[in-house]
Amino acid sequence: MKTFDRAAWALLCAFVFTIPWEKSVWVPEVGSIARFLGILAFAAGLGSAMWNRSLRRPNAMLLLAACFVAWSAVTWIWSVNPDATLRRARTFCELLAMSWLIWNSCRSRARQGHLLQAYVYGSAAASSIAFWRYLHDRQTYYLRYAASGFDPNDFGLVLAIAVPLALYLALRDRSPRRWVYLAIVPVELAALLLTASRTALIATFAGFTFTAFTWRIADRTFRVVSATLVVALGLSLVQFAPAPQRKRLATIPDEISRGTLHNRTLIWKTGLKVLKQHPLLGIGSGAYPDAVEPWLGRPKIAGFQYVAHNSFLSVLVEDGAIGFAIFGILLATALLFICSMPPPERWLWLAVSAAWTVGVSTLTWEHYKPTWFLLAMITTEWALTWRPGIRKQ
Repeated sequence: MKTFDRAAWALLCAFVFTIPWEKSVWVPEVGSIARFLGILAFAAGLGSAMWNRSLRRPNAMLLLAACFVAWSAVTWIWSVNPDATLRRARTFCELLAMSWLIWNSCRSRARQGHLLQAYVYGSAAASSIAFWRYLHDRQTYYLRYAASGFDPNDFGLVLAIAVPLALYLALRDRSPRRWVYLAIVPVELAALLLTASRTALIATFAGFTFTAFTWRIADRTFRVVSATLVVALGLSLVQFAPAPQRKRLATIPDEISRGTLHNRTLIWKTGLKVLKQHPLLGIGSGAYPDAVEPWLGRPKIAGFQYVAHNSFLSVLVEDGAIGFAIFGILLATALLFICSMPPPERWLWLAVSAAWTVGVSTLTWEHYKPTWFLLAMITTEWALTWRPGIRKQ
């Protein structure tokens, strides 16, 4: 059974590796490559756990996540779009299964590192896809580039999250492999600049707070390289990045002070109107586009929808005050877990959380894999820190 256990773990690592570029490869009749590998990983992981009788008792975060998923499914009863709520409920169930699988399988420092490495390496692979599209002028939107299948803003945040993860791995690893992690960071930054995502850029600077938090415990090499990376990112905004991307990113101050954040403020105001009509129970998980359509109409671009562009508002409007309270308690519990960790893990997850919070303030990410992956990793990191009997290797 050891061979089967190793195969189950390899499938989980492969699944995490595909998360940053999952939309670039699709499996017929299944969906994205990540969904395909996720199904295989869950089946193998569950089989291994049952055979070895190693089912791990869920902690508070998993229970809260299960409550949120259950409540989102219940909103189908009164949803303004039952089909959309049913699809969202299925997605949430899959994400909950992913979280459980990581919680049940990741019980050592080595395995924690393997999953972080898988995501970082996956971000490098995703960046290479974005570079290929740029070199072949395969624009996602006008003069904006991302890995195929991704919205540039979503893709930018995927990369922004990977930056502090790569820096953490480089800080902890003093072998020659640390240079691989450090080399991946400029690759991620270059791909991120091609997206011209203003939100992702701000999120990246938030992620770089990890270097400030760990400055006193870092060695000289890490300090020099991390400082150079921050300076290079800053200079890219005025010199190194392509001119169209620099021009768009330069509008950040105006958009924040007196802009509409690409019409997001209008979508938010409309969402608040809907909330006043359904404050307690919400309008049904995944039904935001249908609820705001009477005010905003349909987007001019075929296939687009007026999603909330703010994960917190999305949960509040779709799941009501009850669902938002559960979601808020879940995030508060994650923050409590982070604050109880020792450095540098505490600084890592605070930096990652800061980047995520900035990003999801203009994106609808409560049902995206990276969000639930981060929550699961915070849970396992907390267990590694405080639970007795955890293997250190």
